[in-house]
Amino acid sequence: MPITKTALTTLLLALLMLPVAIAKQPFTLDNIHQGLQSRYEGVSHMSPTQLQKALSGPDASKFLVLDSRETSEFAVSHIKGAKRVDPSIWHSSFMSKFAKQAKGKTVVIYCSVGERSSKLAKYVQKALMKQGATGVYNLQGGIFKWHNDQRKMLVNSTGSTKFVHPYDKHWGQLVQRDKLLRYSPK
Repeated sequence: MPITKTALTTLLLALLMLPVAIAKQPFTLDNIHQGLQSRYEGVSHMSPTQLQKALSGPDASKFLVLDSRETSEFAVSHIKGAKRVDPSIWHSSFMSKFAKQAKGKTVVIYCSVGERSSKLAKYVQKALMKQGATGVYNLQGGIFKWHNDQRKMLVNSTGSTKFVHPYDKHWGQLVQRDKLLRYSPK
């Protein structure tokens, strides 16, 4: 069946309006998370509530929490007990460093909002599961959601902190308590 001129015009207008429709999506952690779920199919997500409950309970030792942000971000704050992993680490280097630690544990990876951590989770999840991890998750909303929810357990090298690294000015808009943004720990 041939495409009519009207149908073709309607299709072209719809395609031209697509960027406008996408741009009108509010810039929120929830909308970012929805996009991550579609871009990184197969990656499971854990809510901050679930992780905080797990880390505060008797089974905390059954979790390996990995922070996939840059060194400067980690220095400002990270979730207590998290180990930093370079977001662009080679697969073999990651496995050499973390495979044994992940055996028998649930691995939760986070970054600022979930992009870098979802990418890393997708990259390593099959290999970690083969090595005995019980699950591999991205932390929904990343450390920004954790911070926005005013959850405890944020630390730096000197102890407990309320500060968070904004990544940059654009992404820092997602942090609700902007007076607590820091580019360095001091």
